[in-house]
Amino acid sequence: MSSFETETYTAIANAVALEEGRLSPKKRLAVFAAVECFAEHGYEGTSTKMIADRAEIAEATIFRHFGTKGQLLMRIAEPVVKHLLTPAISQEAEALQVQHKGNLKEISRAILKSRLAFLRLYEPLVKILLQEILVNEDLRLMIINQVAPVVKRASGNIMANASGPMPQHERMMRSIVSLLLGYFFHRSFLQPERAWDDDAEVDYLINLIFHGFAFDPNEKRP
Repeated sequence: MSSFETETYTAIANAVALEEGRLSPKKRLAVFAAVECFAEHGYEGTSTKMIADRAEIAEATIFRHFGTKGQLLMRIAEPVVKHLLTPAISQEAEALQVQHKGNLKEISRAILKSRLAFLRLYEPLVKILLQEILVNEDLRLMIINQVAPVVKRASGNIMANASGPMPQHERMMRSIVSLLLGYFFHRSFLQPERAWDDDAEVDYLINLIFHGFAFDPNEKRP
């Protein structure tokens, strides 16, 4: 059990407990093992027996606590989105407005860095969500219903208090989210072995968002 008790897995279990009530040791292990197995093998490639074996519990324990594999996934994903992701978005938007005094470029840079840190911290679960969101209707609707209103409200507040010319904030937020997830996809799925410089990549994305592509005529082509 101790090998699971990292900051990431403990936070996930605590979020689940906010919805489920206090988790018994075996139920807690089932949550840990499910996240790990789903991340490693994908949802379709993971069986409840595989999760039970990883957790060193009986398969019947998973059925008793969570029902089906699909219910297990949703009862892990929804609490994390509800209790970890969306509160962080709301609190962050308020703090950054004060910290950067309405400077939209610096607020956007800080948001990209903090959300990337969130994606990396919860990378096992994020991988599951990215793999399943296109094929799992329940998961997709949950994320849309939980996250979209919070992002819209937070971005609207940021834009309302920002200084300088205002872009269309919904389009800008869609662009920021798309670029961030695109970078995370490359970082975690396509080239995980590469030594990525997250700060440099975020700076590049911010310059791309605010200034577009800039070509250096003196730069040597590969």
